[in-house]
Order: sequence, then C-alpha cells, then structure tokens
Amino acid sequence: MPKKRIKKIRGSKTCGGGAKKKRRGAGHRGGRGNAGATKHKYLRTIKLVKAGLYQIGKHGFTRPKVVSSEYKNERYLKNRLRELKEEGVLDDYLYNFFISRTEINVGDVDLIAEKLVERGLAKKEGESYFIDLTNLGYNKLLGAGRVTKNLNIKVEYATPKAIEKIEAMGGSISGEV
Repeated sequence: MPKKRIKKIRGSKTCGGGAKKKRRGAGHRGGRGNAGATKHKYLRTIKLVKAGLYQIGKHGFTRPKVVSSEYKNERYLKNRLRELKEEGVLDDYLYNFFISRTEINVGDVDLIAEKLVERGLAKKEGESYFIDLTNLGYNKLLGAGRVTKNLNIKVEYATPKAIEKIEAMGGSISGEV
C-alpha cells in the first residue's frame, strides 16, 4: 500500500525525509549496487561469500591464445597454405577453398580430389585417390558431406564418422598413405 501523503509537513525543510542530506541520490545508501563491497559493506559481503552467492577478487583463468593447440594448428595451416601458394602449387581457387577451413570435411576432400591431382598434391591410381592432408597443413578430418570416390587419406586424426564414410566407399585413412 502506498504511503499516504501528509500535508502537515509539506512546508518543512525535509518534508518528512529525515535529515536534509538524505534523498539526494545513492550517497545515503553507500553507493549503487555492490559499491563498497570490500570496503564499508564488508560484513555483508562476507556473509554472501559464505553462502556462495558472491565472489571476491579475480576468479577464473583464460588460457593465453598463443598456448592453445587450436591456435598453433591454425597458424601452421595458414603459413603452409601461403607457402604452397607462393610456390605456385595452389591456385587462387584452392587457396581460398583451404584457407577458409581450419579442419576439413570428407565431403570437401571428395569435391576437390580431382583438382588436387591436377596440381600434383594427390595421386590417382585407377579409381583410387591418394591424398596427404598433412602435407597441406591439416591434422583433422571431419565426417560431414558425401563421399563418392575411393579415397585413401593420410591425416593425424579423423572422426569415426569420417572413417566410416571413407571405408564404405572402399578407401582408407591412415597415418601413412
């Protein structure tokens, strides 16, 4: 229920608000929000910390970007692709195709297998394509996409779905081709 207005004190200095310095902002509350949580509102903070509702100081850890393996792999891949482009092994189409992916899918490899053979980055013997993804800078093969060719791929890591799709078409995945 709202407070009833009293007309008696309307002409007084504070109009019923207590001391004249009150009602001037957040100053009379000791600041807005958690201001002073580790200073003058410390006992309140300690109670909240014990209850598990508040944390004091820095918490958590973010690993530096330079240390993470994903960052190292991505940097190595981009440098390797840049080298291949400067040597003239990769044309603009293949360079743009590869540089946009940090991991490659089996469907993508299936799409560009013929172009890789033309550029000398893969070999074709009969119906089989022999592709070395580690030479291109990739270390992970994912399982998205359709496989329509017999692919023998050399890569450090491949997902179970990728292995299943390639083996279903008579190909293989290994550390060495």
